[in-house]
Amino acid sequence: MNQQPRSLLMISLLSTIARFAGVGLNFAVAIVLTRHLPMAEAGMVFMLMTLVTGVSLFSRLGVEQWLVRDVARLPVEQMAVQAQHLRDAYRMVMVSSGIFMLGWLVFTPLVQHWLFDDLIKIEALLLAGTGIVTFNLVMMNAAFLKAVRHTSPSILVQNSLPAISYMLLLLVFWQGFQHEQHYLWLYMVSLALAGIASFYWLRPWWQHFQPLSPPSLTIREVLRQSLPLAPVSFFSFLMLWADTLMTGWLLSNEDVALFTVAARLSFVSLFFLGALDATIYPRLLAIQQHQAARLPRFFWQATLLVAGVLGVVTLILLLMGEILLEVFRPEYRQASSTLALLLVAQLVRALSLTFSFMFIIRAQVRFLNSLLMLALLVNIVANLLLIPRYGIEGAAMATLVANLLMTGAITLLFFHKRLLREPEPATQGTPC
Repeated sequence: MNQQPRSLLMISLLSTIARFAGVGLNFAVAIVLTRHLPMAEAGMVFMLMTLVTGVSLFSRLGVEQWLVRDVARLPVEQMAVQAQHLRDAYRMVMVSSGIFMLGWLVFTPLVQHWLFDDLIKIEALLLAGTGIVTFNLVMMNAAFLKAVRHTSPSILVQNSLPAISYMLLLLVFWQGFQHEQHYLWLYMVSLALAGIASFYWLRPWWQHFQPLSPPSLTIREVLRQSLPLAPVSFFSFLMLWADTLMTGWLLSNEDVALFTVAARLSFVSLFFLGALDATIYPRLLAIQQHQAARLPRFFWQATLLVAGVLGVVTLILLLMGEILLEVFRPEYRQASSTLALLLVAQLVRALSLTFSFMFIIRAQVRFLNSLLMLALLVNIVANLLLIPRYGIEGAAMATLVANLLMTGAITLLFFHKRLLREPEPATQGTPC
């Protein structure tokens, strides 16, 4: 009876260690950039990273959520079927990535003016659009590894590979990366290298990719199943993405650098949350599918684990906030209040994690999507009202307000819908 909690805790611990390795590598990259670039140029590269990762996320249209949900429910020995799902996901993402890359080309001149104050070279910004497809390869392979419960490799692929690639390129081109915006070009190359390298962890499935069999699902069918899950996939990143873009629009590149460093430090808590996500969600799906009677107990164990881990992480980061900011450069200590607000906002969001999973599992995702969209609208309005008055602290306040609304509403609706009870058979199926 006690084996299950120990197993969950052990897997979560290993996932957290893997996630922490990714955190360290990403911070190493950020520290190199902030210590060797003027603040305005550091703000430009951080903004470009935010744009590429954000547009890539939108271009996936929730496919990674569909992939994790459907593959996690398959028996582990059905590797050929798992590989077929991954091929279907690749086809969908390649098409959608191409469409979003065309949009990137169209809006590049406006983005150069509004978000980079015309300081970024247009050629670098145009080529950065290729990062959409290369970053998507990393994320799709990481999602597949998560679905087949290779949790630590999934986390390493998602968080560490891009950072390792970028760091290696910075070291190789150390003498010239600061000049002529070479750090931007190296970032794009690093995403391509990470995309190629991510296939290494799929070795057990390589034999199932050849010969390529006909797709089991058309692109339209994959889209029909993945699109309702897209807001869930977007939301973990969307708030801070919107905050960063609106900071760049309403304030200066220097302010973008300050806000982004604070946001990256707050991401530490999200990295831990991601490790718990990668551990808990596939197991919830498997238990609901095969051992439904055990679901309530596992759900509350997972909820307490999330609250405990994220509470400790948040407290440590709050106590060490100014010290961590000074590591980047003493000038970044002026973002300490922004960091504190963001850390509290991330803790509030984390408390909704397991409750959100149950909306997906119980095919109630439309209610979850409505709450996520409401929270995003509140975030955007709050940014417009607060950033002009309070600067980067206003952007952090907007995130906190939106997360409070989202977590409170999700929790209340979870109990109202009684999502832990066993549903009637007719209610199960694909979310709509």
